Amino acid sequence: MNKRRTFLKNATALAVAGMLPATNARAAAGAPKQKEIGIQTYSIRRQLKQDMVGSLKALKDIGFSHVELYGYEQQGKKGAVLGYSLKEYQKMLDDIGLKPTSSHLEPPLKSFYKFGDGGGTGKGERSIQVETYTRENTNAILEFWKRAIADHHELGVPVMVQPAMPLVNTLDDAKLVCDIFNQTGELAREANMRWGYHNHSAEFKRIGVKRGEDWSPEMEITGDSYPSEIFYDFLLTNTDPDLVFFEMDVYWAVMGQCDPVTYFRRYPGRFPLLHIKDRDVLGSTGFMNFENIFTAGYASGGLERYYVELEYPNPATSASPSQMESVRKSYAYVAKSEFVK
Repeated sequence: MNKRRTFLKNATALAVAGMLPATNARAAAGAPKQKEIGIQTYSIRRQLKQDMVGSLKALKDIGFSHVELYGYEQQGKKGAVLGYSLKEYQKMLDDIGLKPTSSHLEPPLKSFYKFGDGGGTGKGERSIQVETYTRENTNAILEFWKRAIADHHELGVPVMVQPAMPLVNTLDDAKLVCDIFNQTGELAREANMRWGYHNHSAEFKRIGVKRGEDWSPEMEITGDSYPSEIFYDFLLTNTDPDLVFFEMDVYWAVMGQCDPVTYFRRYPGRFPLLHIKDRDVLGSTGFMNFENIFTAGYASGGLERYYVELEYPNPATSASPSQMESVRKSYAYVAKSEFVK
């Protein structure tokens, strides 16, 4: 427990010798360009249920330029987003002036853990871990993605991200996940789209080790101790960079006792998207070192876009501000932070 506390306290620390010097290039070029700040719409899931159009307009009014969608599902012969047809949702975003640049979705497999407001009912929740990929369900998984690719092409969304981790118990399980990820990435590339994976904290445990038995990234890896590789590293090593990218959720990486900066340097260019998240309003807790994360993300990680996201285990009773007010404050933090481009 002490090691965990020490890690979390020092997480994302970056040695001064490794820091890049600050640049005045933007200032020398004249007035700074307006930042293009994105948001994962899951951040205002309760408001979306109450007033879809009004809530999306509020995001635009706050200053967000683009959104990463949640809520895609396949119903009948056509996909839908939060109960709206693809054409309805696309028109709504066009009318408001929000550009959909990415979408979160996963195959409809049995969920072992959900996070959200539904109290176990499945309503308002999303899966973060699904059943094991097998040879038997591989075809159904790929058929899901083929249809999702067509639907997102119709939506005008060029990027799809899976935020749910398949349950992995063995090295063979992990190998099959990588194989299916590569096949999915190839399907997306053929459609001139991109496909990636978003983490939570479970990806940072070691393959074949149950949660709680070992959560330490410092466990020695030897030929005799296999399977002992961290699943997230296994994914990065065994997926094709030309087919699969990674959207790192920096908060959940830290909660998994891993430093985002270390990963940006270890696997340069693999992280074009980031989820920027804190325990509460961005920058209000001191828990996350966002300056180091953004600096290393730009320098090594291949950072292209970032999305603000807020997640509360029980937002209905949280002592925190409303979801929309928290989003507003989080936007202000990113907008004023000089280390964010």
